[in-house]
Amino acid sequence: MNGFINVLKPVGATASDVVVCLKHVLHQKKVGHLGTLDPGASGVLPVAIGQGTKLFNFLTNKVKYYRAFFTFGKTTDTLDSYGEILDQGKPIPTESDVANALKSFVGELDQVPPIYSAISVGGVRAYKLARNGDNVELKTRKVTVYDISLIKQHSADTFVVDIKCSGGTYIRSLARDIAKACGTIGYMSALIRLQSGCFDIEHAYTLDEIRQLKEKCIVDVMYPLQDVEEYHFDDKCFDDINFGRKIKCPFDYGYKKIYCKGIFFGLGKNQDGYLKIEYYLKNIFEE
Repeated sequence: MNGFINVLKPVGATASDVVVCLKHVLHQKKVGHLGTLDPGASGVLPVAIGQGTKLFNFLTNKVKYYRAFFTFGKTTDTLDSYGEILDQGKPIPTESDVANALKSFVGELDQVPPIYSAISVGGVRAYKLARNGDNVELKTRKVTVYDISLIKQHSADTFVVDIKCSGGTYIRSLARDIAKACGTIGYMSALIRLQSGCFDIEHAYTLDEIRQLKEKCIVDVMYPLQDVEEYHFDDKCFDDINFGRKIKCPFDYGYKKIYCKGIFFGLGKNQDGYLKIEYYLKNIFEE
């Protein structure tokens, strides 16, 4: 069993809970999720099965799509609805205020992650330090918001926002920063991940469906690579590629699906002028 399952994670379950469930259902040891999703969030959680786990680093940084609910006028220590209220009774922005503020959050941003996050600080997870009452200072990181738009005002203090962003973007931090831009405070009261890379919510399976269908839910290892360009080397290069010898790389940048004699070797890139098979997948198709 090698490939991926597009899981529709329910609210309340951790990404690790989903992995444990799939290991049990599929009787498979090699299972790993491709980018965490907070317990309070729901939606698309791609999970790699078997040799699909080899593509972890390639797939975790793909573009993500979210539908977020931002509540203004109060905030919590975790910046979501599961934390303790730190402050409240502040002004509620208008629809126009929110729409105007969102315009300044498109592009590359310097974002400070929430202190209740899994980021390691001196070898300890930030959320563990925060729970212990320790002072947690996290460095800013570069993230990219490709598009952000106001969908509607959901209630007196809550707005629905759609976000297209890079992997590693904290939506809770966006809620905090957008509220600040509106002259108030806020937090993320709900979150649905609509898409992660090529995995979308329309084709996601619930855990109950996976328990019933089992391996029928698995898509092929090649599925998330469908948009990666192919490069076919001359037949005379086969032994050099097969045995990992140095060979001049004819393309300059990006990853390509490397083929020779009709055989797929994996994802390769140019490293100092030579071909490097960064993700070797040939053995999967020899099993």
